[in-house]
Amino acid sequence: MSKSDAQLSGWRALVKRLRRRGRKRLNQLLCRLTGTPRAKPNKLVGSTRRILVVRPNKRLGNTLFLTPMLHALHAGLPQATLDVLIRDPRQVPLLDNLPGIGRIHVQPRSLRALLALVFELRRQRYDLAIDPTGTSTSNRVALLLSGARQRLGFAGADQWLRLTHAAPPPRSRHQAEQAVELLVDGIEGIAFGQWPHLAIHPHASACREAEQRLLEALGRDDGGPVVGFFTRATGAKQLALDWWQAWLAAVQVQVPAARFLQVHPPGVPAPLQPDLPGVQIAALDVLAALLARLDVFVAADSGPMHLAAAAGVPTIGLFKDTAPEAYAPLGPRCCFVRKGELTPEFTAQVVASRLALMQANCDSEAAAP
Repeated sequence: MSKSDAQLSGWRALVKRLRRRGRKRLNQLLCRLTGTPRAKPNKLVGSTRRILVVRPNKRLGNTLFLTPMLHALHAGLPQATLDVLIRDPRQVPLLDNLPGIGRIHVQPRSLRALLALVFELRRQRYDLAIDPTGTSTSNRVALLLSGARQRLGFAGADQWLRLTHAAPPPRSRHQAEQAVELLVDGIEGIAFGQWPHLAIHPHASACREAEQRLLEALGRDDGGPVVGFFTRATGAKQLALDWWQAWLAAVQVQVPAARFLQVHPPGVPAPLQPDLPGVQIAALDVLAALLARLDVFVAADSGPMHLAAAAGVPTIGLFKDTAPEAYAPLGPRCCFVRKGELTPEFTAQVVASRLALMQANCDSEAAAP
């Protein structure tokens, strides 16, 4: 990076910090005037049947973090219809097959379409609107514009929105767990239960296409475990290609029978080795269904990592820069490797141990009478 580029980057970072600081102070001022600084748990109005969850954010992981809360909402309020507001239309198939889901609204880009969406949301006359995070300005604006008669969110010194139901600041660091805490701590009289992992349910058509794509990539099953992996991530979260090449070689030594499948992002595929099988799938529900058919999946902190966890595959998250306490893959057989342990050899050992444990479980089930 040249000196001028470094100076420009420094100025941008400074402007970003000043804007963030100014927004926080403005939010604190508004909170003292009209907001909700303290927790205010309440019972829902008895006729609460139409619920809107707002999360107009384009990041795949943030949308998947909604799934534990959506499952908990349906368990606690099985008669309610759950609508969701998101930003990326490609993510609609990941949510529309969850229990209790009604409509998935997508935030449009044009002002005219956005005004039409606001009109449509208000026409629905939602009984309850929920902001599942405690820091998003766009969530709060969407909650305000929804016109819902009950509003649920986190209380705080900068919560400028007046809420009818407010939970105290979250105890957990993980956003998916925070959203479930919001229900438990902000709504009285309903047993929502605990949903400790992400979960999606791809449609049958997506599963059929995924089966075909996997067959095209790997051919017929020869009995060896399939290890999928994704080498990309944003910014400092990404691991170097030579790290991945060393990891691949270490797994091949420790699990000689393993077969590999590299998941490629949009663009030109870059296989780690010549003739290494790979897939490039734009449809997120088809990709999720394919990931669910793998024996283990390895990726840095990224959207595909969370998608694999939500699909139910044992997922190993690699955390070079971000905190696993806040962004770890949530699933019954998921784990992570943090920065201090993040060597190709150790990560290969984790893969081998996961596969060995799965094989032991299969052998135990097969031997059971």
